[in-house]
Amino acid sequence: MSITIKSPKLMIPGPMDCPKEVLTRLGHQVFPHYDAPTNFPAFYNELTRKMKPIFGLGDDEGWVFVPNGSGTIAVNMALASLLTPEDDVLVVNNGGLGEYAKKNLDSIGVPFTFVKGEWGKAIDPDAVRKAMEKKRHKFIYMTHNESSTAIVNPIPPIGEIAREFDALLITDSISAVGGVVCDMGENGADAICGASQKCFELPPGLAPVAVSDRAWKYMENMKNRRVPFILDLMAWRQAAIDQRESHPQPVTGETTMLYALDWVVDQILAEGMDTRQERFRAAGNRLREGMKEFGFSMSADPADASPVVTDFYVPEAFDSNDIRNWYLETHNTMVGYGFAHVDKKTGRNTSFRIAHFGESATRESVDHMIAITREWAEKHL
Repeated sequence: MSITIKSPKLMIPGPMDCPKEVLTRLGHQVFPHYDAPTNFPAFYNELTRKMKPIFGLGDDEGWVFVPNGSGTIAVNMALASLLTPEDDVLVVNNGGLGEYAKKNLDSIGVPFTFVKGEWGKAIDPDAVRKAMEKKRHKFIYMTHNESSTAIVNPIPPIGEIAREFDALLITDSISAVGGVVCDMGENGADAICGASQKCFELPPGLAPVAVSDRAWKYMENMKNRRVPFILDLMAWRQAAIDQRESHPQPVTGETTMLYALDWVVDQILAEGMDTRQERFRAAGNRLREGMKEFGFSMSADPADASPVVTDFYVPEAFDSNDIRNWYLETHNTMVGYGFAHVDKKTGRNTSFRIAHFGESATRESVDHMIAITREWAEKHL
């Protein structure tokens, strides 16, 4: 007997409730991923072209690919395609996802050095520069939107340092792409890794990745590259060139997901990335203001706060997991667990996270979250 999956209202930092048009497109009859008469090659080529501004690429700059898989696939594609065990990566670590980079780098045998920053604050560019002065690394790896602590590490200051030391900047922008402005320009990133289930408002299953011209030149000059075929960005580019009219991806594409993504990309482009980011930020500001009335405060430095997710401290003496469970059991609403904050003396979990992008950024969703928190406060405070 199959198990019935529960579907709470999602206010977590991904996956997110999908727009109705996305669900409609996901229910479209499957279509093949090859041969010009099907129109898929032309569709995919146009989709990847349209996506460039979302990553901060110009129309004639870099490449965008949309492989199947989780956001970690995008990260591993960038790392495996560019790095070798002879390299040493400077990893920005000011949150749980910066810490997670260790797993990805260890798995491909690439040594790294952490430059650590305070959790809840953006990384200090001077700390990155000092680390590069101490040892010149070929690569800098940074989590762009550090959703574990709900802050943004801005790309341009670190991109400027990368160029100062002739290094390449790779960003885990899994929870940023489509909701936070990305920069691959003069002082931008050289590889940006995304995911479908965050600000693209889709289910998990696609791993968009963008690569700059600087990174391509670097790869073209690498010696003795040993990259698994499915992870090799060079193989993806070759397929996009040689098989453009027949089979533009080197593997079977997730065609119905791509069909849904195409609609989302059109919505993003029509709104504009700057406007979209500020709409999500405004929803977050409204949510924070409403939650403050009941003793919930943001844990991040306001100057560095993410526009798409907030980590809330809960009122003193309460455990955030108990409140999360109350939201779920009483109002079928799911918020994210606190990643970073535990009272060392008592073991009390002191924070949880609420997203404010996509469907969770609507006025109705924000009002719902404030209303059920008011109900909790009336019962417990």
